Amino acid sequence: MKILSRYISKEFFGNLLLGLLIFTFVLLLDHLFELADLLLNKGVGLWLTLRLLFLLIPSSLSLTLPMSTLLAALLTFGRLSENNEITALRASGLSAWSYIKMPLAVSLVATLFLIPFNTIWAPHAHASFRQLYVQVLKRNPLVRIEEKTFVEIGNYHLFVERKDRKTKEMRGLTIYKIAADGAPLRIFADRGTASVDAMQGITFLLQDGRIEEINAADPSRWVYTNFKNYELVIPLQNSQSASERAMEEMDNHDLKIEMMHMKEKHVPFPILACQIQLRWALALTPLLFAALGIPLAIRVQRGGRSIGFGLSVLIMVLYYVLLMGGTGLGQRGMWPPPLAVWLGNSIMFITALGLNWRFVRK
Repeated sequence: MKILSRYISKEFFGNLLLGLLIFTFVLLLDHLFELADLLLNKGVGLWLTLRLLFLLIPSSLSLTLPMSTLLAALLTFGRLSENNEITALRASGLSAWSYIKMPLAVSLVATLFLIPFNTIWAPHAHASFRQLYVQVLKRNPLVRIEEKTFVEIGNYHLFVERKDRKTKEMRGLTIYKIAADGAPLRIFADRGTASVDAMQGITFLLQDGRIEEINAADPSRWVYTNFKNYELVIPLQNSQSASERAMEEMDNHDLKIEMMHMKEKHVPFPILACQIQLRWALALTPLLFAALGIPLAIRVQRGGRSIGFGLSVLIMVLYYVLLMGGTGLGQRGMWPPPLAVWLGNSIMFITALGLNWRFVRK
């Protein structure tokens, strides 16, 4: 029995690690390109980039660990079934529990790990990532300037047609400012450069453009001023509003406190309630997916890794459609949050229960 447990555990852990690597890479692919751009083109140091990457990984682990557990169950028991090893185990008089207990135990450990991870650790990591990213932007606000993208800097909105990665020269600049009295200011420039000073702010050296502003004497008329060279200094805002946090940055305790405050004000809070239920539902998915994937892989019997990957993707898509669909109903107040969020888990649990009932009786 110890040899059998080690044999199945080795196979299961290998496939679990494979799934974690693949799914984490896929989910973080967009962020990896962004971090690479910060490192290579924006002058952000290697240490800061690695810290940002390290804080990003927990945001995906809530999804990748259940997905990897499902993939490991399908690949491990699919191969055992395809090679007739399951048939040999049954012919030897071994019960189903003897060879599924170790994967289920690993899945249970993953579930127990995700409970505090989803409710406490992941929100704190998300908040730390945002704080660090804001520090990077405050240290070098120019990293936010991208081609064909509106960027808000202080009281100004900036749009750049093209930006040279090497020389940092920008072309086709459009700068807007809405003053407190409502009088807009528009600046157009063919090209320009920018530099950052910790005391003054961001200095734009603009060339070949014009300034459009409201005539102070007659607000119905505009004043147009052409320039060959123009220097614009945008002061950096030193105050950072940290009072508001995104829902993903609040742990369950913070969410419950926020719900109590909203309840005192007689304000409905289905979105916050759904967020709490969603974290618990996702925490239980490793055990649920393992219980579903093991009998399903044994029943399929053929196809190897290709069928395993295909089934895992299909099951995960179906589950997350049910999960997000139910969550949407709960957030809109159409269903009670517990019923809405746990819809996907309930359907998967009933399916796993039926498959295991037939599997164990064989």
